[in-house]
Amino acid sequence: FETLYPEVYDQHPVSKCKLHMMKAVTEKPVHIGPTLCAGLTLRHYAAFGKCPSLKLLDERYDKQSEDFKKHGVHVLLAQNEAGELIIGDSHHYSRTVEPFDPEFINEIILNYLHEFVDLGNYKITERWHGIYSKLQGNISLVLEPQPHVTIVNGLGGAGMSLSFGLAEEVMGKL
Repeated sequence: FETLYPEVYDQHPVSKCKLHMMKAVTEKPVHIGPTLCAGLTLRHYAAFGKCPSLKLLDERYDKQSEDFKKHGVHVLLAQNEAGELIIGDSHHYSRTVEPFDPEFINEIILNYLHEFVDLGNYKITERWHGIYSKLQGNISLVLEPQPHVTIVNGLGGAGMSLSFGLAEEVMGKL
């Protein structure tokens, strides 16, 4: 979108979000079941914004570490079919993305992970960063810059939840 239609891209408040992720293997097999998360996730997703106690939780985490908010850290832990653990993540928003990944952000993520789950001994086997688009002030961006071309963008971290419904809506209009 940004490369093919830069003049359209520049007209919309789209930014990029870079997030840090890791993969780990445990010394002894573990089964975590569903994806795990803890309190930082509550303040990351806007859907929890109506919770009356969120302000107190937010204050608690700001006192514990300013880095949580500064680096958009909330921690999710999932397990793939091979038993490997997928750990993430942080969030940095900008129109450009820094190619280098500061290791201290991974350390913030892992230190917080240890506060709510005991995995025993484990080894980080891979580290990477992902990049997705984020539309400021709205959930999605659907444009037709020319006939027979539709741009759908900006689900910003909610793609796994919303993409199928949005695809159905867009395809219905086509």
